[in-house]
Amino acid sequence: MKIFKKQSIGKLNFNFIKFFGIILFTCFLFTQGTVFGQTKIGEKTCIECHKDAVKKDILHGPATDCTACHVSNGAKHPLENVTGFKFLEEGANLCYSCHEEAQTEFKKKYVHKPVKKGKCTECHEVHSSNNQNLIFKQSPALCFSCHDDFEKLKETSISVHKPSFDGKSCSICHTPHASSQKRLLVENSKQLCLNCHNKTIEQNGRKIANIGKQLDETSHLHKALKKRCTSCHNPHFSNKNKQLLKETYPLGNYAKGLEENYSLCFNCHDTDLLNLETTTTATEFRNGDVNLHYLHLNKEKGRTCTNCHDVHSANNTKLIAKTRKFGRWNMPLKFIENENGGTCTGCHKALTYKRDK
Repeated sequence: MKIFKKQSIGKLNFNFIKFFGIILFTCFLFTQGTVFGQTKIGEKTCIECHKDAVKKDILHGPATDCTACHVSNGAKHPLENVTGFKFLEEGANLCYSCHEEAQTEFKKKYVHKPVKKGKCTECHEVHSSNNQNLIFKQSPALCFSCHDDFEKLKETSISVHKPSFDGKSCSICHTPHASSQKRLLVENSKQLCLNCHNKTIEQNGRKIANIGKQLDETSHLHKALKKRCTSCHNPHFSNKNKQLLKETYPLGNYAKGLEENYSLCFNCHDTDLLNLETTTTATEFRNGDVNLHYLHLNKEKGRTCTNCHDVHSANNTKLIAKTRKFGRWNMPLKFIENENGGTCTGCHKALTYKRDK
């Protein structure tokens, strides 16, 4: 009986010591560690003085424990004009201590300059933010803080690519950190365009054709389009015309036959197509040595290139369109090619040309 009583008293003493130890440890955490996620230094928590740092809608996780990033440098704190803390690591290395996957991603071929310089805080807030991903401002305003020329040029442009400035804007096409594609594109430039231009788009009373469907249903592609759409189009805005073209090209069926009206085409094509009345080398579209491009274009009311050619793709080597809009009429075109020339009908009755007579 005495043995049992001695064992009970021993067990009671052990439980009391265990309970008292837990209480002491808890008190230690609250006085030396964090108080409801707010690091405590001396008699005040960091948040009591630095409440503005964490007052925004989205809180950066480590901001609940200041010692995850900051460490005392030995100076007394707080004192006016005295810095009492230093970072555990310098620059982007501090961010990478948690965001290891980001450091791996940033080894891609093309890296955004602020990322390359390790300046994460040029775009991201470190404690709290009112925007997703802790960015200072929503895109495109954030991007314009450096790329302010875009905002200025937008105001003076004839046409503006709407996705460049609305909604998610820049991040639809560009990655903000690093990419394997030039200009930090999220994927191949041509495919990127076709992600949206795979359907008919109606905007401001204007209909934009389904380019993806057209490319799938035709056999011959305009060489300028084989690599990228931006050979001819500016992806953001244009001060040339309403089709986001990089250089001048006349809209409609007629234009004066001047080189400056066709600077877009002459980036690749020889100007002799327009300027030489007779030639045996400048073009295959000739009757003997009579330049039929010159005949159609070089006059006061010249026929523009798109009266006959589709600028993206067609079912023949000369990119002759199946139909061409002429006023309200979808005018059918028919071109039959042969080794020595061809026969064309549409604007006129069937006419045949022969290069070698």
